[in-house]
Amino acid sequence: MKAQVSLKTGKDTEAIAKALKEEAKAGLPKVDVKVWPAGEKLKIELEAEDLTSLRAALNSFLGWAYCAQEVMANE
Repeated sequence: MKAQVSLKTGKDTEAIAKALKEEAKAGLPKVDVKVWPAGEKLKIELEAEDLTSLRAALNSFLGWAYCAQEVMANE
């Protein structure tokens, strides 16, 4: 199972990508994650052994991306 997400994150894309890369490095069971900035968009690619793991990882990374963006907006 594979998913790729592109989020419009604006000028804070580099900082958000850096924060999420740390989460990706920590490793998730059954899931490989790649995170990279692409201009003002954040790209997240997830590959999981099963749909349940993919859904859980996607939920986590979307939540972390939202949280990181809110932190940057309130600095």
